[in-house]
Amino acid sequence: MTETSSAQAPEATSPAGTASAAAAAPSAEASAGAGMSASADAAPAEEAVITIADFEYEMPDSIAPGAEITVINDDDAPHTVTADGGGEFNVNVPAGETVTFTAPDKAGEYKVICTFHPEMSGMLVIG
Repeated sequence: MTETSSAQAPEATSPAGTASAAAAAPSAEASAGAGMSASADAAPAEEAVITIADFEYEMPDSIAPGAEITVINDDDAPHTVTADGGGEFNVNVPAGETVTFTAPDKAGEYKVICTFHPEMSGMLVIG
């Protein structure tokens, strides 16, 4: 009978363990799926940040067309993020402030200047 009890115990443990593992697996998949979606959604937002510090633009490698771009001005002076020549965007960023704007829908390279400080320039890559 001990063998029967032992046989029953592993059988009882196995299905319970399997059920627990099965229950945990969908939760992990659901969490991973939700995390992946959140990561996918969060990644462009993280990448779509331009920081202005020490009178220089710190640009991401590229930004998706039509993405929302956050501009953080860490300087004590106001700046602009202005498309040089095309007029696709012109954003004023007060000293120490953060603003957002929408990236152009057309992929390409956009030269960026500060209208207040002509020595400031950068390249915004959309695509």
